[in-house]
Amino acid sequence: MQLQVANDLHTFEPIKSFRVSYQLPADFGVAMFEPKEYEGLGRIDQAGQELNVVRQSVLDAMPLEMPLYAWLDFIPSLCQLFQNKLDEINPEIGLKNVEIEYAVSGFRDVLMTFMYALLRARAAKEALPAFKDVYFGWLSSTVRISSDTHHYIHDGDIWAVQIVNHAYGRTGLVIWTSADTHYVQDNAQGCPVEGFMSALLADVAQRITAATI
Repeated sequence: MQLQVANDLHTFEPIKSFRVSYQLPADFGVAMFEPKEYEGLGRIDQAGQELNVVRQSVLDAMPLEMPLYAWLDFIPSLCQLFQNKLDEINPEIGLKNVEIEYAVSGFRDVLMTFMYALLRARAAKEALPAFKDVYFGWLSSTVRISSDTHHYIHDGDIWAVQIVNHAYGRTGLVIWTSADTHYVQDNAQGCPVEGFMSALLADVAQRITAATI
C-alpha cells in the first residue's frame, strides 16, 4: 500500500512481514496500542448479499449517455439513491445514522472530486484522468496521524509508535526506531466497508467515463 503522509509518498510494509523481520509477537499491531471498541457497531462485514443489492441499484440507475456537465446535477440524486438503499438494508446490518451519513458523504466527495478532475481535463483538452489516481489523491487527503505517541521496547530499543488513519479508519502505524522510520500497513481494525466502497466507486466512475458524451 502507498499513501501520501504529510505530502510525502510512503510505501507501507505489510504488518506480517514487519513482525517477521523483527521477530515480534502476533498481537503487535494497531490493536495493541489503540484497541477498537466493537460493541454497537454494525455487521456490515456479514452483509455481502445486501450490499450487492445496493451496488446493483446504484449502477442500474445510471444513464447510458449524458453530457459531462449534466453529471454534476445527476450525482446528488445518485447519492440520495445510495442513502435510500443503505437505509433499506440497515435493519439487517445495524448501522448508526451517523455511519450511513458518513458513507454517503464519502461517496459524494469522491464522485464530485472525480467529476471536477474530468471537467478540468476536458477544459484543458487533456486525456481524462484515471479514477484510481483521483481516488488515491482523495484517500491521501484524508490521512492523519493520531496525536498520541505510544512506546514499545524491543531488544532494549525504545520505539515511538503512532497510528495512521484515513477515511476508512485505522490503516497502519508509523514506527520510529533508533535506526529508521517504518510505515506499516495494518487494516485489522479498519472499516470493513472500505473494499465495497472503493469497488462501487470505481464501477460508478467507469460508467460515468463510458457514458459521457
